[in-house]
Amino acid sequence: MSTATGGDMSDLFAREDERRDALDAERDEAWRYKSCERKNRYDTRAEAEAVMADCESRGRRGLACYKCEYCGGWHLTSHPWK
Repeated sequence: MSTATGGDMSDLFAREDERRDALDAERDEAWRYKSCERKNRYDTRAEAEAVMADCESRGRRGLACYKCEYCGGWHLTSHPWK
């Protein structure tokens, strides 16, 4: 019967840290795509609100705008945070 040595455990923890880091990066990339890259970007809140008003005048209600943490611009969403 063999036992794990300190070096083996260090390797195990290092691999787990690498796996977690890769998952975090993958989640961040997916969130960036969903919340920024696939959306229209507006330079100002006023510009985003003008587009929202135009959408509302055409029957599209329930939109909100938010400042993007990735690009610094403004995007529209139909799922506002509470």
